Amino acid sequence: MNHHYCPLCYAEIPIGSVRCPACGRDIEAWERNTPYFDRLVWALRNPHPEVRMGAILSLQNQHNPAAALPLAECALQSAVDVVQGLAVVEALAHLPDDSDRQQALKRLRDHPTHAVREAARQILARGPIPSHPIPSHQDKN
Repeated sequence: MNHHYCPLCYAEIPIGSVRCPACGRDIEAWERNTPYFDRLVWALRNPHPEVRMGAILSLQNQHNPAAALPLAECALQSAVDVVQGLAVVEALAHLPDDSDRQQALKRLRDHPTHAVREAARQILARGPIPSHPIPSHQDKN
């Protein structure tokens, strides 16, 4: 019998379940009423690394600074997954440089994995990436 997982409690449930037998939540209503960004952040807690990695990459592509701290928490909760930790650091590198991003990178300096710690340190050492305004035709002399 095929199964999938409740997006809220991650209990294994039969495909097509409208309500999770474990937590009792209406799955379809949650998916319909929860913004995509919030569902991605929630997916960072999924027990399956493939789902977490998909959420990490999707959050990187969204460039939403609110993803910084949840991404760092994901890397710290799955500390043995070095590839995922490095993907989180890469995602953080693509987010706008704000206080949450800085805090997330500082938290990852204490990651149990050397490679993740060093990647976070390197991004912090670079500092903010200067923005280069696009010159207009009026700027030419």
